Amino acid sequence: MKSIVVKHLGLTFSVLKSFQGNTRACILVEPLWGIPFNLFAPYASLYMLALGCTKAQVGTITAIGLIFQMLFAIIGGYITDRLGRKRTSLIFDLLSWSIPTLIWMVAQDYYYFLVAAILNAMVRIVQNSWNCLMIEDAPPEQRVHIYTWVEVANILAGFFAPLSGYLVERFTLVPAVRGLYGFAFLSMTFMFFLRNNHTEETVIGRKKMQEARLHTLGSAFREYPVLIQDLVRNPVTRAAFLLVMLNNVQIVLRNTFLGIVLNKGIGLSQESLGLFPAIGSAVVMFIYIFIMPVVGSRHPAKPLLFGLTFFLTGTILLLLTPSGTLIWALGAHFIASIGSAFVTPFVNGNIANRVMDEHRAKQMAIVYAVVYGGSAPFGWIAGSVAMIDARYPLFIALLAGVTSLLLVRTATKNAATPR
Repeated sequence: MKSIVVKHLGLTFSVLKSFQGNTRACILVEPLWGIPFNLFAPYASLYMLALGCTKAQVGTITAIGLIFQMLFAIIGGYITDRLGRKRTSLIFDLLSWSIPTLIWMVAQDYYYFLVAAILNAMVRIVQNSWNCLMIEDAPPEQRVHIYTWVEVANILAGFFAPLSGYLVERFTLVPAVRGLYGFAFLSMTFMFFLRNNHTEETVIGRKKMQEARLHTLGSAFREYPVLIQDLVRNPVTRAAFLLVMLNNVQIVLRNTFLGIVLNKGIGLSQESLGLFPAIGSAVVMFIYIFIMPVVGSRHPAKPLLFGLTFFLTGTILLLLTPSGTLIWALGAHFIASIGSAFVTPFVNGNIANRVMDEHRAKQMAIVYAVVYGGSAPFGWIAGSVAMIDARYPLFIALLAGVTSLLLVRTATKNAATPR
């Protein structure tokens, strides 16, 4: 047994050591973003409720934020090519995280959260530039492993989440979360400048910056119909496209409504909510260290089916959790976390490999625009059904999971059918 553990650890860290340049820099600084995010995220929606927002308003803010994410994603490709991957990432990380964390820290009512959500939506410009910065100079066969290690970096940060539960118990919800947002501002801002200091513009990025000087935003948009045709022509790429959107729906629901489901729906104490990111982190860390190095380079269909099955099982068990039963809820979250550990890196790696490097910034801008535009109604719907019963957003997560499962099975069956 010991030799097996040593073998897997060696394989895992050999993958990490193989990363060079921008890839290594982006991954190593990621915990400086992930730690503060995991500290405030379990309490973000409850903090909004405590400051006077209704559950429906939480859903509305989520939906409006996603609409603006769609709009920023559309122009994200042009901005990334025009300013370069490195500069874009610094400027818009400061605009989308540093400023919103300060607004959240001093928030008083619904309108503070609405303004912060609109500014935070600029993260979709960064998502494009940061992905390009991190993977463009890396070989395609490393990309699933790269996204896996990004998840590992954020999972490590998840082990700090129980500290937020202690702070909430010690200082009560609102003062504790205000302090967590202040810490997030300091840590994230430091991370953005540190990453900027240790990365270089990519080879494709330098080329695109030269080309972008010759084009206006309007001329760049005229390329979009051709790029959209390239994306949707291949049925496998279409399936990858839809999987990204469906995965984003369940991520949005988890980040926005899990605290409401656990506290208002199941009746768990606010102090216990910090346990859930820590438990999820432990599960996902084990899978990423001991399993993903072996399966990460395989065809994505089987890992996706396996992961979606576990995600659906965990979500159903969470929906059926008896009121006030912490152990049951933790067990359901444990099972769902196994599913998420398989689904997210394969979904992200799959779409990354379906996009042409030459047009990555613009094609990923199209992908993100459709993903966040398509996800927007689900935030509003989840907020509306949460007004009826705080557990009901789980039904939307189930719908997204079942649709994903059917999509993967259909795509796999079609790929295996001779033509």
